[in-house]
Amino acid sequence: MPKRFPILFILFILLIVGLALFFLMNQRFGTKINLTPPRYSITFSTVYAKQLGLNVQESYRAFVEDLGVRAVRLPVYWSEIEREQDKFDWQEIDNLISFSENNNVKLTLVVGTKVPRWPECFVPDWAESLDPNEQQSHALKMIAQVVNRYKNSAAIERWQVENEPFFPFGICSAITLSQFQERVDLVRSLDPTRPIQITVSGEISPWKNEARAADILGISMYRLTWNDLFGYFIYPLTPEYYFTRAQFVGNSVERVIVSELQAEPWFPEPIESRSLSQWYQSFDSEMFRKNLEFVNEANLPEVYLWGAEWWYLLKKNGDERLWNVAEEVFDN
Repeated sequence: MPKRFPILFILFILLIVGLALFFLMNQRFGTKINLTPPRYSITFSTVYAKQLGLNVQESYRAFVEDLGVRAVRLPVYWSEIEREQDKFDWQEIDNLISFSENNNVKLTLVVGTKVPRWPECFVPDWAESLDPNEQQSHALKMIAQVVNRYKNSAAIERWQVENEPFFPFGICSAITLSQFQERVDLVRSLDPTRPIQITVSGEISPWKNEARAADILGISMYRLTWNDLFGYFIYPLTPEYYFTRAQFVGNSVERVIVSELQAEPWFPEPIESRSLSQWYQSFDSEMFRKNLEFVNEANLPEVYLWGAEWWYLLKKNGDERLWNVAEEVFDN
């Protein structure tokens, strides 16, 4: 889905900021970055897998057993686990976490109301009409249920609270800074031993409020996006832009990672509106490799690839080209 903003203004600001940071980096850090390979991982969305017609458990098993994935960012969808108030269905997440434990897969479990994948906010129908204070109260109860249920799992590496909480994208009610901080504080109180990850738009967000609350800051990295004015559009940014911004917040967080690296098409319309082969032309194996080269040059320690479910759908339909690129990544 497209991100809708006053595009000309944003592009102008991005260009100016990117150039300024590039020249500043040249002065402060030199033009060379000592590159070390990142740890590659994936985000896995049960909601997206189902949308694509995939079997959740089969898909997850393929990523782990066939592809060799050993770290996953796994969203927990409030609308899926508590369809009726105070009645929780844990079976799907229980199965994924148990499988992860048995296969030494490390998990970043995402909790909150705004979590990865469109429409971004996943509030149950029964909670949609509640006033903001009531909804916050129920959201806190849900978060506590998730953390308490899984905090003793050896698979949990860290928690992520919300997803890009202040970025105006998705069909979402705005969350206040105090509501967000209350959710972060709750998770930290229930499991003080694990770090908390907070995510931001790597291209546009200022990062400041999120970095203050985070142990680990996750940034998105999108190269080819869509807007109504230009159609498909490549962000005019360099790897140094992300590297330098990471240096600026380095004193506030343990580390900055890439929580979303684009590895599938940007879908400006429903997926079913085009054939799989047509969508492949919007993001092919060459573009995948270029994004991998780009993120390597940003020299951030972890990279979570965005679009694994899409690779698997193509593979099941006889097109293994994106899957084969991913195999190269996880074989290293």
